[in-house]
Amino acid sequence: MLNLQPPIPGYRRFIGSYLVTGDKTAVIDPGPASAVPGLLAALDKAAVTPAAVDYIILTHIHLDHAGGTGSLLKTLPNATVVAHSRARSHLIDPTKLWEAGVRTLGNLALRYGRMEPVQERRILVAEEGMKIRLVEGLELEIYLTPGHAAHHLSLFERAGGMLFAGEAAGACINGCIRPATPSPFKLDDALASLDKLIDLKPERICYGHFGCHGDGLERLKSYRDKLLRWHEVVNLQVRDGTGPEVIFSVMRGLDGDLDYLDKLDKAEYRREFTLILNSIYGLAGLAREGGALH
Repeated sequence: MLNLQPPIPGYRRFIGSYLVTGDKTAVIDPGPASAVPGLLAALDKAAVTPAAVDYIILTHIHLDHAGGTGSLLKTLPNATVVAHSRARSHLIDPTKLWEAGVRTLGNLALRYGRMEPVQERRILVAEEGMKIRLVEGLELEIYLTPGHAAHHLSLFERAGGMLFAGEAAGACINGCIRPATPSPFKLDDALASLDKLIDLKPERICYGHFGCHGDGLERLKSYRDKLLRWHEVVNLQVRDGTGPEVIFSVMRGLDGDLDYLDKLDKAEYRREFTLILNSIYGLAGLAREGGALH
């Protein structure tokens, strides 16, 4: 895993990219534009030259996962971008994606950096079951996993039992799982995607936020149960007229995994507080603008 550290308070250990090498080399989720210099430095430290990168694979095109793609391609002459079909047009012309990011993220979008366009000829549209062969015995299998975003996909390295889940399985902060359900969130899609990943029986799971962990299958099952519990409680609270910040407090009392919040510094806590509020809005089927995060 490559720890991308954009120059944003509270983001020192939050955005992860993955380098998978064989005869060919893939980078999974290059992160925001402001993290591109750090990613290039990490590739250099791993003795991977820019010309050696064959694939940039995007689990989805939120700015924190894919915003640096266009910028990065200027330095990676041989790289092909692999992305969901619903991401293709936004990669070619990111204007609407960027404008939506600024409306939703506010100043954070500016800190992530503007998303630059990707040439159409450099995009390979991902399909269900597609395999990206890096070397004999090392393939990345693609599974379309909408829910967190309509344009989400996950990758499975079957020989090693390794699942690169993006945010289809939530976020894992300091080993604790929390929902990642921004608006517009689709519960039925998310559950169907989780069932698909559970059927793979992964031994390890790698999260976009943050890091790789064992017990991949158990973590997927646990997250599926957590989503159902959060969805039920959040919507009951909303129907009773409870506000999002009070719901946050209610969930802190009900979900012991949120105890990780007590160990964060102020900037990290502020990030997580905003993200969890954003997830509450998504679970309730409400739109949120003006400072929400992905």
